[in-house]
Amino acid sequence: MVDCLREILRRDLKLGPDVEIPDDMPLFDSDLDLDSLDALLLLTSIEKEFGIKVATETLNKGVFQTLRALAQFLQDQGAVAEG
Repeated sequence: MVDCLREILRRDLKLGPDVEIPDDMPLFDSDLDLDSLDALLLLTSIEKEFGIKVATETLNKGVFQTLRALAQFLQDQGAVAEG
């Protein structure tokens, strides 16, 4: 799941394959410097990728704290990574 999320981030933020994105790297206030529009784009891509709909009332900044936190949230929501 984390690897799939990492690839979505790379694609959506147009990061190169050489950019390091550790599992515990903060997504906000870090080198990635995600903003609210990036988070919305990421969420939309995640919903398409995993075929789920995430209820907005379940979202908070903590969900996007790290890749690991995001992966755990998605697993709790019933998302399953393919492959």
